[in-house]
Amino acid sequence: MITPAEIVKKAERKYLNVLRAYLNGEDLFPLEFSVGRSSKNLVERRQQIDELRQRARETMGQGYALEWQTVNRRDMGKQTTPRRVIIETLDDYLAVVRKRTEYQQFVSDVERIRRRFPALEDWMCANPQAVIDYSGQWDDLLVVCDYFVKHPRPNLYIRELPISVHTKFIEQHSRILRDLLDTLLPADTITRDANDFSQRFGLKTPLPTFRIRLLEEQLDRQYALGLDDLTLPVDQLAHLLTDHIQPTTVIIAENLMNFLTLPSQPASIGLFGRGFAVQSLAKVMWLYRCRIIYWGDIDAHGFQILSDLRRLFPHVRSVMMNQQTLDDHAEYVVEGNRVRVDRFDGLTEAEATVAQHVLEHNLRMEQEHIPQTYALIQLGQMLRSGDDNTA
Repeated sequence: MITPAEIVKKAERKYLNVLRAYLNGEDLFPLEFSVGRSSKNLVERRQQIDELRQRARETMGQGYALEWQTVNRRDMGKQTTPRRVIIETLDDYLAVVRKRTEYQQFVSDVERIRRRFPALEDWMCANPQAVIDYSGQWDDLLVVCDYFVKHPRPNLYIRELPISVHTKFIEQHSRILRDLLDTLLPADTITRDANDFSQRFGLKTPLPTFRIRLLEEQLDRQYALGLDDLTLPVDQLAHLLTDHIQPTTVIIAENLMNFLTLPSQPASIGLFGRGFAVQSLAKVMWLYRCRIIYWGDIDAHGFQILSDLRRLFPHVRSVMMNQQTLDDHAEYVVEGNRVRVDRFDGLTEAEATVAQHVLEHNLRMEQEHIPQTYALIQLGQMLRSGDDNTA
């Protein structure tokens, strides 16, 4: 026989339907549940019935009601037992699930949203739980929505938005705001393939920065500026390289110590890679015209980054990311971090062979362990001959 706790659980499973019924102007009540089979043991059955009666509306004044039936059983004679559990009204239902305050706030928030943005009606029907989850936040959420509806793609930093809501609120609630704005804004004002909130809705975003070393002290020679280690936003980096430095070679190193110890080289710069952020270098047009050497770790991530980089710059060459380097420094090979890899298509045949080997065996060799003398020899050979050292 069903217990009061089980009645509550069954009723709770109907909660989203109850919320949607309110939104659609429908009435789901009464709700009915089967009592199920009662125990054959007379004492147990009496205990089950008493427990149901004690928590029922006839005792509590609200909640579920019991529909009774009298049956004549051959072994026990006439027995009066519950037949069905009935929750007759919304008021009774809220007493059962103990969500009266939450439901009342839901109704208040729904009416608030309807007054400001009727276009969110379908969204609320699809996401009634979200209305509840952001209870107490809707006034501020709607203020933000109102601004973007009136000023789509404002081309401002979040901090610059002229709204009464603290801009940290937008950062902390970007997920729900994205859902709302995706519904409210015209399609041509949304960058659908951008997951970042600012990029998706036309806000300014800080450009990625890259650290470079001038391997020939070009600024000192040309402008008497004793600077050879700079960190710049990618657009300023592009301007500096294209209009002022104009190097012929860039060596991208993923390990900081390797970057700091790159050898002096005419018309060359070293660039600290920043992992998958190297894809931002697509804006540095000068890179399409110069020699690029990539020096990353021998692991799954290193080869993924190389593959991504080569999609942008097909002429990229790798250095010390080959089987020979792996074999020569086997004592530095450790267990890698298992990752899902789906981007090896930009590799040469030799690189792909090594990449599959380290992936299948979960291996990793950080390039900073390579002795400096070995690294200088390999870099020197590549710079002199153009050999990409991937065989």
